[in-house]
Amino acid sequence: MSAPRLTVLLLLALAAFSAGCATKSGAEKRIEKNPQLFGKLSDRDRELVRNGEVKEGMSQEAVFLAWGRPDRVMSGGRDGKSSEKWAYFDSQPVSNFSVGIGAGAIHPFYTNFGVHPAFGYSYGPGWGYGTDIDFVSHISRQVEFTNGKVTAWERTR
Repeated sequence: MSAPRLTVLLLLALAAFSAGCATKSGAEKRIEKNPQLFGKLSDRDRELVRNGEVKEGMSQEAVFLAWGRPDRVMSGGRDGKSSEKWAYFDSQPVSNFSVGIGAGAIHPFYTNFGVHPAFGYSYGPGWGYGTDIDFVSHISRQVEFTNGKVTAWERTR
């Protein structure tokens, strides 16, 4: 198996293992830290928050408890009403493999054969390869509010 594939597989296995070790979801932790916010929600919204779900009509507080703090907040307007959009980002590992071929380099060499030192330059072709893992950020979820209530939301699969 090539080194880039092995690296990606190891990262995915580590992520799966880490996810399996988690005892509490992010929503459960936020509910514990903010019982007064959770207590103000309707029964429907409490159930949605426990499941990490967002639906139209939810308050910003309910979305915070379900999904956490947004990574980006954007303000704007639609149909003459002000709106706010929250965006959440995830990152994904991307493996890069590169090969380089060059004409080589000129470099000095020194040698001492017996009593006669020698000096000169060496020139030769060269090549190399490398692997690298980059993490690419992308929007994974976003939710739009008008008057503090969810009017639209979306999640990538």
